[in-house]
Amino acid sequence: MNGAQRLPLDESVRQALGAATEFLRSARDENGWWNDYEVRGPGQFWATAFVGACLAELPDGPGRAAAAGSWQLLRRSRGPSDGWGYCPRVPGDADITSWVLRLAEALGEDTGPRADEGYRFVAAHLQPDDGISSYLPQIAQPFLERVAPRWDAWYASHPCVTAAAAGLRRLPIRERLLDRLRRIQRPDGAWPAYWWPDREYPTALAVEALTADRADPPGPSARHGARWAAARIGPDGAVRTAQEPAGSAFATAFALRAAVAAAAEPTADAARRAVAYLTDSQRADGSWRPTAWCRVPGPLERDPDARQHWERGRRGKAALGSLVLDGNALYTTASVVAALARAAAVLAPSATARADHAPHA
Repeated sequence: MNGAQRLPLDESVRQALGAATEFLRSARDENGWWNDYEVRGPGQFWATAFVGACLAELPDGPGRAAAAGSWQLLRRSRGPSDGWGYCPRVPGDADITSWVLRLAEALGEDTGPRADEGYRFVAAHLQPDDGISSYLPQIAQPFLERVAPRWDAWYASHPCVTAAAAGLRRLPIRERLLDRLRRIQRPDGAWPAYWWPDREYPTALAVEALTADRADPPGPSARHGARWAAARIGPDGAVRTAQEPAGSAFATAFALRAAVAAAAEPTADAARRAVAYLTDSQRADGSWRPTAWCRVPGPLERDPDARQHWERGRRGKAALGSLVLDGNALYTTASVVAALARAAAVLAPSATARADHAPHA
């Protein structure tokens, strides 16, 4: 969705986006980078790519200008490989590289040599099952083997990474990824994830990829995913998760994205409730409370959903088997910004009116 193609915003959404944009702009370090999560130091490339891609959803203005600045930083940066990784010292992976390219595409900056390197890098991660792996052994092995001798699970295809890459319009293997997404959709309509405990994230990215740039109505997979996401949105507009039983702004944002990507009347009411919940739960500084829990499965752990217990907040080598949170609230806040921007472009202006429910702290 082109950030310049926007319908008029309801005032509550406009104010929320303005405050969130200022929060994110002010959260950059002295060199212009966003830094969030703490696994092996802050995720500089990761956070900058994701926050930039989310701000690029906005129309022309300060947020989109900040997104353009983040692309210029990333375009000139290189780690140990052609792709981008967690931070400059970590080998590139297909997931973070996909988010860098999503940023470039949103800005119309996806045709230069550095972007071309990125597309080739992501395409090289295609696995025999037509999914995309996070890492390639020939690139990541020297780094990862400092911790453990084998990383089979990290070299396998991952649904959430496949969904992120499938949203890239210029990726030559995109149709193969879309076919893969159709095959691995769960019977309930959601998609599984490897790095994320919240299935709203991969489901939104899959539904968006399946509906992007298509004139025909959404297909059955996209509609099924949108209905699952809409059903996750509670009467007060919040999505509740195992990690955030009181309500997760992160999961709600991606449920909203899925619901509006395959826009249909059965999902519109849920989308309106989610918009109201998100605007009500914004904090005074423009951010949302951090709720973007990311998980770090073990190197041989192919099915992280089967794990019964996850530690929280470990760092470095001890992060394996742990859930980590965006402690600076950047990932959560950027997720909400993108979701509200997309919702405003799809729902009628009245859709952003507040539902009759009590405000959330």
